Order: sequence, then C-alpha cells, then structure tokens
Amino acid sequence: MDEARAWACLMTNLLVLPGLGSLLGGRRAGWAQAALALVGFALSAVWLVWFGTAFLREGGFPLDGGPYLPVGVLGVALFAASWVWGLVTGLRLVSDSRRSDSRRI
Repeated sequence: MDEARAWACLMTNLLVLPGLGSLLGGRRAGWAQAALALVGFALSAVWLVWFGTAFLREGGFPLDGGPYLPVGVLGVALFAASWVWGLVTGLRLVSDSRRSDSRRI
C-alpha cells in the first residue's frame, strides 16, 4: 500500500468511522473496531433520546442525568476506545507503508 492510501485510511478511521479505514487498509481488526464504535454510538443514542424526551416533558434539563446516564457514559467510553484503536491501527498502516516505500528505493 502506498503512503497516500495509508494516510487516507488513517483519516477515515479518525473522521468517518473507526474501523472503516482499517478495513480499507486490509486489517481484519477493523471489523471489531467498527462494531465497538457502532455499539458505543447506539448506547450513547439511547441516553440522548431519553435526555431529549425528559427535557421536552419537564421543560428543563434533568439535573441527575437520568437512569440511562451510565449507559450513555459506557457508550462514549466504547466509542472512544474504538477511536483510539483505529488511531493506532491507522498509524501502523502509515508506518508500514513508509517502510515498504523505503525498501523500493
């Protein structure tokens, strides 16, 4: 893989969906990264929907965060973990591409 494609994979991992760039770079770990990111997003969305509903119903912010706050925090943590994992995988793709480019010269 050339270095430009490796950088594109890294940026895809960071800006689009963690794991997608890894998959485009040929790394199977991308499946787990993407699954972790999507589960994290879904858990965060559950809390966000509850929060929005409570806000509309009560006419103000629910100060306690609600019963789904731990689910939302877990979701953010899972997404963050997948993002960091995608960052590491993307940086390895860039590093590997630089090594393979230097061997060609």
